[in-house]
Amino acid sequence: MKEPAAIVLLAACVGCGGSSAMAPSATATSISSDPTLTFSGLAIDGAPVSAYTESGFTVSAATPNWTARTTYGNPTPFIQFAADGGATVTGEVHISAGGATFYFKAVDVYSSTTPIPYAMTGLRGSTVVFTDIGTVPNTFGNFRTVSTSHSRDLIDMVSITLSNAAAPCCRNPMGLDNIVLTPTPTVPAPPTAFALTGRITNSATNAAISGAIVSVRDGPNAGRSATTDTSGAYKLEQLLASTFTLNVSATGFVAQTRTVTLTSDQTIAVPLAPEVSAVPPPPGAIVIGFTGPPSNGAPAPSYTESGFTVTPVQGTWTAVTTYGNPAPFIQFSAPGGTTTTGEVRVSGGGRPFGFYSVDLYASTTPIPYTIVGTRNSSPVFTVKDTVPNTFGRFRTVANPNAALVVDAISIVLTNAAAPCCANPMGLDTIVLTR
Repeated sequence: MKEPAAIVLLAACVGCGGSSAMAPSATATSISSDPTLTFSGLAIDGAPVSAYTESGFTVSAATPNWTARTTYGNPTPFIQFAADGGATVTGEVHISAGGATFYFKAVDVYSSTTPIPYAMTGLRGSTVVFTDIGTVPNTFGNFRTVSTSHSRDLIDMVSITLSNAAAPCCRNPMGLDNIVLTPTPTVPAPPTAFALTGRITNSATNAAISGAIVSVRDGPNAGRSATTDTSGAYKLEQLLASTFTLNVSATGFVAQTRTVTLTSDQTIAVPLAPEVSAVPPPPGAIVIGFTGPPSNGAPAPSYTESGFTVTPVQGTWTAVTTYGNPAPFIQFSAPGGTTTTGEVRVSGGGRPFGFYSVDLYASTTPIPYTIVGTRNSSPVFTVKDTVPNTFGRFRTVANPNAALVVDAISIVLTNAAAPCCANPMGLDTIVLTR
């Protein structure tokens, strides 16, 4: 849906920093204050923002899709733009001081459900002085400070561009707050280099995975990578102190990510789960696809399909007939800032069976899960791990103990919603064997 045309927002908040006053004249040569632009003068929630002035600086919307958000921020208010589900939208603002020069230090960025690709460009006299490009990992509805490495470069304008690629499931707001500027250059501390080491293993067997690729996705170490040896060991050296996303991938395994804060030498071991496609289900496998639950949004009671019964044990499970892998599926929700547990039990009418896999889903968070198979009420196997954020998609979790026979399984999901918003979590496509 097309965003409304932007207007100049002139609302002021007496005593809280915002103003509709004009910026300094173009004849000014420098600024004398050391401000942080907090958007404290924005007073109308949802109002379009075209230009906003605070502490002698003007924040101008270079794309006409920015609006004020007065009910949330770091602290409130802040400015944001949104992308509809499955769409990619760019938002850009320019910060200037009427021709005066200054130094740019940092900005706080936010996204409801996705990572935040950004570009920060400093200019002086329309000439590019620096450009910082990176991606902030999913903040799960929180703000993350992005600092520039060019805070000693004198500029008269900075452009901040955010790329908002919404997951197919839902509309995604993205925005910024707390633009930190200064009239004096910031002298950065000398960089300190550290090493990151560890071992990559098969989560089902604990065997070493050789040839796995361990790489840094963002931050000052972006692009650095290493390949594991025959013992599954990797080593990344001369990494600058920072917080970054570590990607781990290997052929035949589900890729994993880890958020790493590196301030000293550190060791991180990562287990990878085998892909389901690497071990195809046996002929005659039974798939529980929830093809007969009630209408969309209705409570999901015990459900029987192909001689198996799926019974909700914990949490308020409902049917979703408009989405799934394929549709429909069942889910439960956690309100923003809360943690809720959902559990279902699958039984085969007293007959033994094997459990092969299940597809898990969450809108905005990782999915901690515990799957327990029992026979005659005694545990036969336990599978426990966390699926990284699926960004509104389904991820198949395979059972490394599929050859073991049980008469019931319990699937427990932990739903820790981000402070910003409620989070649905659910499951689909339970694959069983007789």
